[in-house]
Amino acid sequence: PDRVKPCIVLCVSSHSGCERKMREVQAGMEEEGIPFSIMPSDDKAVMALANQAAYASKLGVGVGIGPDGLAIQTDKLPDQKPLFLLTNPGTQADWRNFGYNAARLVKGIPFKQQPETTASQDQDSGALVQLIRTVVQKVLQETGQR
Repeated sequence: PDRVKPCIVLCVSSHSGCERKMREVQAGMEEEGIPFSIMPSDDKAVMALANQAAYASKLGVGVGIGPDGLAIQTDKLPDQKPLFLLTNPGTQADWRNFGYNAARLVKGIPFKQQPETTASQDQDSGALVQLIRTVVQKVLQETGQR
């Protein structure tokens, strides 16, 4: 008899920061009450990892965790069309959100919105641009080029 419990599969490519990403994704799933298992892979492409995970999962839901981001995939979607895709390193809040949403896909309840970090990031970016502008103007003034 098959003793593998139905769970979401995390297909993981080992990389720097991998453990932190996995911990947050797992925490999101645990908070939603959905079990998971971990499947290591040599593949580095996050969509390929997510596809492997979805096909390995008895629930048909997988999460790919790679150096280039994260993806949530279901065996019902085309391989190159993951349900959620993060193509940058992301934040702890992003990673946990992926865990929540993978679990919510299994539970059939509405997804959580992406974390509200964009507004503060936009403010940080604006402040950085202003700082760079100020420094460049000062250097130009000091070298007599303005």
